[in-house]
Amino acid sequence: MKTPSDRFGTVVLTGATSGIGEATAHRLAAISETLIVLGPEPEEAVGRVLAQIRGAGPAEVHYVGADFTQLSDVVEAARSIRSLVSTIDLLINDAGVPGAPQRIVTTDGFERTLQVNALAPALLTRLLVPSLADGARIVNVGSSAHHVERFHFDDIDLAHGYSPVAAYARAKLAMVTWSSLLAEELRSMPVSVVALCPGLNDTPLSAAMMGRIGGPPRQGAARVFYATVADVPSGSYLEDDRVVLPSADATDPANREQLTTLYWERLLRFAVAGRGR
Repeated sequence: MKTPSDRFGTVVLTGATSGIGEATAHRLAAISETLIVLGPEPEEAVGRVLAQIRGAGPAEVHYVGADFTQLSDVVEAARSIRSLVSTIDLLINDAGVPGAPQRIVTTDGFERTLQVNALAPALLTRLLVPSLADGARIVNVGSSAHHVERFHFDDIDLAHGYSPVAAYARAKLAMVTWSSLLAEELRSMPVSVVALCPGLNDTPLSAAMMGRIGGPPRQGAARVFYATVADVPSGSYLEDDRVVLPSADATDPANREQLTTLYWERLLRFAVAGRGR
């Protein structure tokens, strides 16, 4: 187990230009050799944020822009990351969006919240697995909101009964479930996978759905950071820095099989072919 005083080699962090991700980037810049941060904006639009991250520590900071509503952007982002570094010691999937007021379907054919919060991170991870160093960890930011929704594989893109909260909660349910599936898939590799809920934080994402409530983003960043160093089994899900069971829907074998099928048949062909459905 790493301790907070240990240094990381190469870290990849998505969702790094606002909220919990930005606060996490500040912490990692102080203890990483190379920090690759991702956000949806063009680099010139986040110059101030990047300057603050670079000023937070000695890490060599690189920015990769990637709009997760475009899976082709995810594929290109993975190429850019692999061109920058040969190995990755820590991958944190923090990128996320709130459920939109009205249902949005991306050009890739997925409901936007599901794509950005669950499917795009899974695709990016798939493309970066060959670059993971021995002892690497993948940290997936989920949410306790996954407890309040259930899978509906006959309407995974919420064509019926859409609501912003349902879209967000179902996307996080997919993220938490996929995280443990990934741990099973990678069990023969010297890497670990941990998912977590960062708690309620006053971020642009939470404000869009619930108003200005919760603690400062640095509190969520502390939860994310703990997950990067916690001595817990691969596949664990953390709430309040403790290993807890995810929802019954996340552990149901039939749901896990159907989610695996969804990822392979509708998503992961991007990892093979680099193109859409």
